[in-house]
Amino acid sequence: MIKNILVVALVTISFSSTQAQYVEDAYRFSNNTLNGTARILGMGGAQTALGADLSSISGNPAGLGFYRSNDYSVSPTLRFNNLENNVFGKLNSNNHTNFNLGNFGFVLTQMNQDYTGREVSNGWVSFHFGLSDNRTNSFKENSYFSGVNNQSTFSSYLAASANNYYGSTGLPDTNINSIYDMAWYGYMIDFDTTLNKYVPIANNATTQMQSSKSGGYEDQVNISFGANYSNKLYLGASIGLGSIEYSKQSTFKESNINDPLYNVSEIKLKESLFVSGTSLNFKLGAIYRPIDLIRFGLSLQTPNYYTFNENFTTDLSSVKNGVTQSFTPLEYLFDYKLATPMRINYGTAIFFGKTALISVDLEQLNYSAMRLDAVSGNEDFGPDNNSRIQDTFQQNTYNLRLGAETKLDGITLRAGYAHYGDAYKSAAIDQSKKSITAGLGYRTGDAYVDFAFVKTSYESAFYPYYAANINNPVVNSSNTIKSFTLTIGSRF
Repeated sequence: MIKNILVVALVTISFSSTQAQYVEDAYRFSNNTLNGTARILGMGGAQTALGADLSSISGNPAGLGFYRSNDYSVSPTLRFNNLENNVFGKLNSNNHTNFNLGNFGFVLTQMNQDYTGREVSNGWVSFHFGLSDNRTNSFKENSYFSGVNNQSTFSSYLAASANNYYGSTGLPDTNINSIYDMAWYGYMIDFDTTLNKYVPIANNATTQMQSSKSGGYEDQVNISFGANYSNKLYLGASIGLGSIEYSKQSTFKESNINDPLYNVSEIKLKESLFVSGTSLNFKLGAIYRPIDLIRFGLSLQTPNYYTFNENFTTDLSSVKNGVTQSFTPLEYLFDYKLATPMRINYGTAIFFGKTALISVDLEQLNYSAMRLDAVSGNEDFGPDNNSRIQDTFQQNTYNLRLGAETKLDGITLRAGYAHYGDAYKSAAIDQSKKSITAGLGYRTGDAYVDFAFVKTSYESAFYPYYAANINNPVVNSSNTIKSFTLTIGSRF
């Protein structure tokens, strides 16, 4: 064992340990949640063949063609998140509450008339303009776990990663260019001259904990145009302009370390990530009504084209003989682009007079077609991550949404179900999302009020740290999100 003379200079910084994170970020920013007005949320989001609702602006813009008046509404949403982490045989519960403005907007309608001043029923019956702002994603989440790890130590991860990081270059120089440099100078790893590789300072059971706090949102402003042709064919187009912010601060701590060599009792890793960006997409839609009983809808959305600015800070420290060994945090600034999958939505709606309806949507996505590309520098960034994306995600993922609505004595009752398919090719758990929804509405004159409840649940898993040839701990998570949305609006 040695901890003395450094012999080889390290002159490059490797980002290989963080490449997988960009793949997960690509999926996070491509995976939208149920959103829209309370009416559509109460019906499980099944709206592709429906219309005359402000959700059509961001859903299927062809639905604007069903309007016969102007409309505006606002939809505040209250969300309750519960996350349960199961690791080391211990369950840790985390809760978070979030209030936001889920949707607001308006639609302006122009009904065409003949020379007598009557509204026409053939040809171009009406034209419509819609503008809305949608909260398509909320990233707020608190996560915590702790327990005794009998399988591996964080020091063993640092040693294994250091061997991969330094390769044949040997020991680091005096510059602190990576967390592995920090691990070396902070006495968190050692070098075995017999084995000629880095080794952990201890392999015994340790207490590990991680706390993280995520924040941010994704909003999208949609500018839409719709038209009604002969009350049979409805067409629409929209432009989506998005803004996004995502932040995450996390602290991982390993304590109760038995280190007879250097007497290190604690290792702590603190990381901070902030991402901001803008996006652009286009959408085309059509709805065909052959008879009053049934409607068929189709919408196509181009990939969402993002441009991101990222700031990532990492800081690794240790406690040796009761004294903290700390370093200047490392900061990385990076710009990159992301293209999400194209979205194809097929919809059918069946009407039972003016009192009830059933709506069904099927959405098709190819998550393996997501593409990452660096704006400047690091030319290998795109190809490497895109290969990982193709290896990780399925070519075809399907999302199913079902909804029903019935009117009873001035009150409208709604219910729905949504199933968002698992996008991963292979995983130890099914990570599909399931939502159960319910709602009711009331209209009096030009004013209306709608209420919706959505319960979404899904399973997920992550590694607090990962390296080859060690037993990496896996945190299994159960996620439950309950949201309440109120829509208040008026038609005029």
